[in-house]
Amino acid sequence: MIKYINNSNARAQLRFVEWQAVLRLAYNRDHMKMAEAFPEYIKICDEWHERYKTYIKRNPKSPKAVALHSIYLGLLNNKIKNLDEFYLRLATEVTQLRIRKPRVRKETLDHSNYAKNPSFLTKTDDLKNHNRFVNLLLKVATEITHTDYNQIQLNKIFDVLVSESKEAQRSEKELVTLKDTFFKKVYAMEKSITRAESLILRNSDTKLSKDAYHLYGLFKLRCEVGDTWTLSQTELAKEKLGTGKPAALKAVDLLIKLKLIKIFEQVSQGSVEPKATVYKRIG
Repeated sequence: MIKYINNSNARAQLRFVEWQAVLRLAYNRDHMKMAEAFPEYIKICDEWHERYKTYIKRNPKSPKAVALHSIYLGLLNNKIKNLDEFYLRLATEVTQLRIRKPRVRKETLDHSNYAKNPSFLTKTDDLKNHNRFVNLLLKVATEITHTDYNQIQLNKIFDVLVSESKEAQRSEKELVTLKDTFFKKVYAMEKSITRAESLILRNSDTKLSKDAYHLYGLFKLRCEVGDTWTLSQTELAKEKLGTGKPAALKAVDLLIKLKLIKIFEQVSQGSVEPKATVYKRIG
């Protein structure tokens, strides 16, 4: 069961903490029995202790160092019941812990920094010799707004545009600036229009798109998310959309399909048109 004490390749801090665990949990703090079990490591154990203290002192913010010291204190304070618990904590908190280093993108924009980083506002001055390609980047960025892309796909789109471009070869610095321009435009467009509005306007039926966009605007004007609006078919068709019932109901159906509104309930009202629909804005 011993993993580190007799492993010459193991780090000193692990050998020391395991020594303390075995001493306390297997031999009930009996140093004589510990010496009999590991006679060849009695003298070097003090060296492990010194190297352990150095490791903890030099790594005060390291998650692994903090966790290892916590385990050691748990041994000293009798908070670890047995070796099984010790090895489980050691594995999950220290030896098998995977720490992901944050990805640093010094030259690439993301949603959080594109509007806050003034260094990107002047970079277009470096692109005077690439006006045609810049225009292409801006056009494509506009077209892909709210199309369920991810970061990897954005990079691939940019790489394809670069490879297919027939303009003169660009320097690495120019490519970085061009990519930033592309990313900035994508994120700026997503700030200027909501995903819902883009889905409505991209509908292949132009008339339906126009009616639904107008109706959605009326819902936004009248209701915050969660509010309801009671409309009869006549009110919906004439007063709100200025169109016939079939077209108005198609616009409603599109908004329901896109999960922007839903039918909350049917209610009774006046004698002219006894029934009306309560719509709820949901997204």
